[in-house]
Amino acid sequence: MLGYAGPMTVTLCIDTSTSHCSVALAIGDDVFADTQRLERRHNQEVIPMLDALYQRAGLAVQSTELISFSAGPGGFTGVRIAASVAQGIAMACACNVVPQRCSDILVRSWAQCPATVQQVVCAVPSRAQSFYLSAHVGGPGRWSQLYADQLCDHPPQWLLDLVQHNDLSSSGLALIGARPSWLMDELQACSHGEVIPDAQTMIGEARTAHKEGRSVGPEFALPIYVQGDSPWRKRQNAESSSQPF
Repeated sequence: MLGYAGPMTVTLCIDTSTSHCSVALAIGDDVFADTQRLERRHNQEVIPMLDALYQRAGLAVQSTELISFSAGPGGFTGVRIAASVAQGIAMACACNVVPQRCSDILVRSWAQCPATVQQVVCAVPSRAQSFYLSAHVGGPGRWSQLYADQLCDHPPQWLLDLVQHNDLSSSGLALIGARPSWLMDELQACSHGEVIPDAQTMIGEARTAHKEGRSVGPEFALPIYVQGDSPWRKRQNAESSSQPF
């Protein structure tokens, strides 16, 4: 069963935070979904993909009751595309939005997760050799965030601690996503590579968050920033500092 938030809740989920675009439309427990590798064509293809979902479902966009999107941190442009589309549809439909972290979606999307894995480190590319790192604990269907997303260009202390306090030979710790060149050798051996985001894994969390009062109005459905990851803010600050007094 999908997460419950009222009978027949029409829920739309969008993830454009990686090179893939994943969308899902759920009407009660009936799900229509599509995932495609688009590289840099998200802005061209996401609307046609959504149109196709509504056509397959035989539903008008105006029937949407709840929207969720991957709010990052992730690809700078991709995250903003999802936020813009989610805001636009939500405003047109007068419905609420649930922003979700990209790393949480990727961990839930890892269908091949071995049963022995109890901790997952998720690495999402930012720029050059900087990556968003996070750690998650639990297991399939019950993951929670242990360390929140952090922009890193070298191993953070919490990652060093995880490696030190885990028996890596037992396969209890895994790395998913990109592999930074500066990653310690011990974790290179635990790497499971890229995970394709699946918007279907967002549906239950979106409905649960809405039921618990954690959804927001369209105007508050914004990308998630972490310290140091907003070039726009840096340019703004630089321009401000150059202004004469």
